[in-house]
Amino acid sequence: MLGMILCLLLNHVISVSANTVYGPECHISGNVTDCSSQNLTYIPKLSNQTKQLIFDYNLLPNVTQGTFSNISRLDLMLDLSFCYDHITFLSPNSFYIFTYLKYLDLSGNRINVDDLAAFLAETERNSHLKFLKLNNVSLEMDPGKTFSLMQETKLDTLYLMSNGIRSLSKMVLQRMNTLLLLTLDSNLLAELELPVMKRLKELRVNHNRLRGMPVFCLNKSSSETAVGSLTRLHLSYNQISVLSSKSFKCLPKLTQLKVKGNIISLLPNELFSSVKYIELFDVSLNTGHHARIEPRALWSKTLRSLTMGFDGSAKSIFDSIEDTFRNLPRLEGLSISHINMLNLTDKAISTLFLPLPGLKHFECYSCRISQDPSIFLKNKSLLEHISLQANFIETISDSTFRNKPYLKYLNLGMNKLSHLKKSSLSDEFLNSLDTLDLSGNPYTCDCDLVWFITWLKNKHHTNIKHFPNMYLCTYPGAMSGKKLTEIHFSYRQCHPFSTLEWTGMIGGPCLVLFTFVSFLLYRNRWNIKHYIYLIRKRRKYMRVDGNNFVYDAFVSYNEEDSQWVREYLIPFLEEQHNLKLCIHERDFQAGVFINDNIVNCIDESKKILVILSNSFSTSGWCMFELKVAHSKHIEDETELVVIMLEKIHGRNMNESMRVLLGTTTYLEWTDDHVGQALFFSKLKDSMGV
Repeated sequence: MLGMILCLLLNHVISVSANTVYGPECHISGNVTDCSSQNLTYIPKLSNQTKQLIFDYNLLPNVTQGTFSNISRLDLMLDLSFCYDHITFLSPNSFYIFTYLKYLDLSGNRINVDDLAAFLAETERNSHLKFLKLNNVSLEMDPGKTFSLMQETKLDTLYLMSNGIRSLSKMVLQRMNTLLLLTLDSNLLAELELPVMKRLKELRVNHNRLRGMPVFCLNKSSSETAVGSLTRLHLSYNQISVLSSKSFKCLPKLTQLKVKGNIISLLPNELFSSVKYIELFDVSLNTGHHARIEPRALWSKTLRSLTMGFDGSAKSIFDSIEDTFRNLPRLEGLSISHINMLNLTDKAISTLFLPLPGLKHFECYSCRISQDPSIFLKNKSLLEHISLQANFIETISDSTFRNKPYLKYLNLGMNKLSHLKKSSLSDEFLNSLDTLDLSGNPYTCDCDLVWFITWLKNKHHTNIKHFPNMYLCTYPGAMSGKKLTEIHFSYRQCHPFSTLEWTGMIGGPCLVLFTFVSFLLYRNRWNIKHYIYLIRKRRKYMRVDGNNFVYDAFVSYNEEDSQWVREYLIPFLEEQHNLKLCIHERDFQAGVFINDNIVNCIDESKKILVILSNSFSTSGWCMFELKVAHSKHIEDETELVVIMLEKIHGRNMNESMRVLLGTTTYLEWTDDHVGQALFFSKLKDSMGV
């Protein structure tokens, strides 16, 4: 009985939670024990249920069978990771004691080459070891020496990344003929020729120095393949410049090809003619000069995903706008980047994408598209993912995303959208998305954007990328840089009084006041007329005419109005009525300061004639003349005659002009001939002729 109780207690202790700590700083979660980054020099006591041990970034220079003495259940261990543990010595039979070990990662350790070679020779004795990572274990690995003792292995997967490998012979690769996956990324390989590797399904040679496609045929003159099972080939970020149908003639089962980041400048016709099952092709970020895609280069009955990107203009890259995507019946994903479509017409863009009604995933990054997306999305009702980031799109029509029932991801970030219409992006549509990105647009924060700001603040389950930091106001200037979520508009700001309401509020009191004033004037009309008569009579008696004036009138005007002065004013007053006017263009004394000319001529003039216009109000000298004239009028009672050539805009109306127009009766010029006759009659009376 006591034994049963102890057994139950022991099982309870073993069944610890995910946060239970074993050893100095080891954490356990289920069957996984993590002792990473603790500077440990030994493996502490582990849970009896541990199947995976992560022991990365510690200090374990020597690894032997004794290293694992604290692991009581060696038969349960399936997965070991000893990355960057400063291992230099590795006993050949170190891991042989783990009878069912499947996964081993020794990356980042500088293991002695002879020890590593002896260890690899022993891998054939562990029939369960399938996955081995040896990334960054050497600065310049010599595979011939490293794998010299390995005769046969049961490995399925081998990682040899970042080891400075410059060459890999067919003899070495022949010893790996059981592999399903071989990764040679981030080495220095300039060429690669493969031996017979019948089981190999995936080959990764990214970030190397390949100048051409690896050789997959048994010999150059034969079409017999060395890798008949290869389905996935990754050759991104090399120096490959040429692709042709011959590149794939010994890859009968290829389904995925990634050649991203090379220098390919031509995709020739019938590129996939020898590849019967190709489903994914990635040729993005290629920097080949004057890149071209021939009309039938991409035609394939099986291609499902196409990713492409070339620096250049779409007009020069696509030999045929009509044919490039015409024969891709199963294409579901299309991603384009850095192809400039700015100079393509609406019709050309529509024609380019028209043959792809089955698209589910569409991206066009930095394509410089300025058109409304509806032009090329109209026949694509199956779309689930749309990304048009970093373009010049300014508007979204009501029909752009209509009939897109499956759309869940929408990215229109970093475009030129300043306003968003609720009719084109309704609350219901936005709420139906799983992910939305409208960041980095130059939003105009006004009442038309209130609906979107409100939606952002009350969003439900939709994941909004870069929110709220990249949703900023650009206009108006007072709000520039503010987050949309910081903007608030009152009801009255966005619902101003209507014209009828303003008419009632302003017109009503004005009408009452006008009626009241009219009543007072009418009732006292005889008294008012009598008062005016007395004033005019008094002025008449006090008036003194002087005879020591040089000019009958000083004319204050802007040079832009000089044509009117020459055509109308001078002929009427000087030629018809013999008055002498002071015209600054004609009568100012040469060599005298302008301000002295103005003051002297006004003093020598009997009257001052001011010709007002919008150009007059913006001239500094005209404003100076007006101030001098106004002072002369107040101090010496010099008579002012004011002519208004045109209506003065509110923005040009300054205080001096307001005072002048508020205290002086002025004459208004008109283009009507009858009105001009009345104008000259009043001007004649004003000038006393």
